[in-house]
Amino acid sequence: MKETVLKFIDRINAHDVDGIMALVHSQYEYVNSSGEHFKDRQFIRDTWTAQFKNHPDYRICVQRVIADTEGVGIFGTAEGTYAPDGSLREEDHWEVPSAFLCIAREGKVTYFESYADASIVFSVMKSRAINSDAE
Repeated sequence: MKETVLKFIDRINAHDVDGIMALVHSQYEYVNSSGEHFKDRQFIRDTWTAQFKNHPDYRICVQRVIADTEGVGIFGTAEGTYAPDGSLREEDHWEVPSAFLCIAREGKVTYFESYADASIVFSVMKSRAINSDAE
């Protein structure tokens, strides 16, 4: 299970949407940091595609992994730069402490839940929008 989950994180960090989807089980469920649940495979594909477009340097920095027969906990940070126009500006960079609970079976990820303070990311996005309107 741990190996599958680490491959999944590796594909996320490589921005490889096809690779991510190849590791997503047919019974996959994603739970975001707001507690919303998503299961639709096309939605998952579209979400990762948009994530990498809007945050072209997005990555998960793994600092600790705890695994047992029930699941894998990933602890570290997530970071990126909000750049929907492709312009990476230092003031639009964000980094948040993050944790992920992952479950895998049959070499595929069945459950991926993220824990992070997304308000930090949303603040950067809002600030960028306000600054863009002012220009």
